[in-house]
Amino acid sequence: MNESTVFNKETRTAMPSARITADFNRPVGRPIRPLHGMNSGPRTTAVYDARPQFVEAGIPFVRLHDIEYPYGSGEYVDVPCIFKCFDADENDPTSYNFAQTDEYIRQCRSVDAKIIYRLGVSIEHNPTKLYTYPPKDFAKWARICEHIIRHYNEGWANGYAWNIEYWEIWNESDAESTKTWAGTQQQFIEFYAVAAHHLKARFPHLKIGGCGFTGSHLENVNRFLAAVGERALPLDFFSFHTYSATPERPLALWQYFRDTLREIGHADTEIWLDEWNYMGAWDPINQPLYYPAMKDYRGACYYAAMLCAMQSKTDIAGATYFEAAPVKEFCGIFNVGEMRVSIRNSACVVPTKGFYAFKSFNSLYRMGEEVAVNCDNEDIQVLAAKGDCGNGLLVVNQGIEPVDLQLSLKGCKTDIVLRLTDSLRTNEVIRKVLCEKSDHVSLFLPAQSFAYIGTDLPNPIPTYDKDCYASVSSAPPKEWGNDIFD
Repeated sequence: MNESTVFNKETRTAMPSARITADFNRPVGRPIRPLHGMNSGPRTTAVYDARPQFVEAGIPFVRLHDIEYPYGSGEYVDVPCIFKCFDADENDPTSYNFAQTDEYIRQCRSVDAKIIYRLGVSIEHNPTKLYTYPPKDFAKWARICEHIIRHYNEGWANGYAWNIEYWEIWNESDAESTKTWAGTQQQFIEFYAVAAHHLKARFPHLKIGGCGFTGSHLENVNRFLAAVGERALPLDFFSFHTYSATPERPLALWQYFRDTLREIGHADTEIWLDEWNYMGAWDPINQPLYYPAMKDYRGACYYAAMLCAMQSKTDIAGATYFEAAPVKEFCGIFNVGEMRVSIRNSACVVPTKGFYAFKSFNSLYRMGEEVAVNCDNEDIQVLAAKGDCGNGLLVVNQGIEPVDLQLSLKGCKTDIVLRLTDSLRTNEVIRKVLCEKSDHVSLFLPAQSFAYIGTDLPNPIPTYDKDCYASVSSAPPKEWGNDIFD
């Protein structure tokens, strides 16, 4: 289906317009940042295999939180999963259960994704809470985490030299919910102080921070940040979460946290948005409507808008979308495809429209350098980049009306394609433009859609990182397979 089958001259004259000028000769001095990370890795429940898609979209980071939830989560990542008996000797390697988490991280590394390791516990929805209460000995908890870090970075307990840089202490302690932190806010501050001081003293070269705050209880976050400033607590990075239907609230929260960090003497502290998704309501009537929307053109358009806005309007150092595991209701980027569990213990996943927002952003990330772009319609999100591999831009219309785009692309070095994702199309090439004719390009951008306009980069070549299996005593289990596309 081409554009002429959807729009005619009459509709074109009536619709809103936007004029966009991108100048690929004018870098703005900002690299494209790793904002297209994921919560959960490419191989989940040892069945759902998204490794090819992680390579295709160049996923740069995986945050380890709620891993394998709700299936098998009792064996992965969380401190009580790795150190099952809190009264055991934390210096004894036999007190630790690393095996399942080792395999999970291997799969992330096999697709060249870096790790954000959340030290703490997963959310607990059951009425009886098991692990969200404050640890009974803060100092011992910190020493346990020290050994977890040593296992993955220093080879302790037949471990690895994986150089995991980001270590996030706890998750959503500000939420005033026993699902995530069943203690008081003052208890959490004391707990963080002990853990952060200990870990930073042991690993001054690593980034120790947290704490995955919800952003919905600012008074609690303010108390925490005030203590960080007054007591000189280590905070190499500050992480927060937000779920919304437009980028406005995430941008406002980022600005609030950036200003607050500056006020407490942490102007250089990195900010990470390490949970986000398309969710505009939490009431029982409207919330259910957003789950199917996450997987269709509405979620896809929001993802593209957020990626553009985070890059062009904030200094967010990195971000991880929640959620990549296809069995979870918040996964908006994959559907489950062909099941082959009884044959090869694996199932393929099928990308949704939303997946292509992340793939399109990755094209700009591969180019590397943000360039100047102007748009006379404030309702349109736009981001442009250039690099040795080409030049391109991502244009997003989250509105409910189509827009007549007129683009002037200056300094374009290659022929370009126009790929459109909307209610009818999924990453579809609707036009190709020769380099010498790219100074003026027109495009109908349908309501709630996005377009990648630029060099048609080939998919990244999958590479098998043999070092990801290098350890003191272990090799890849046969059931996981020895090839990235086994």
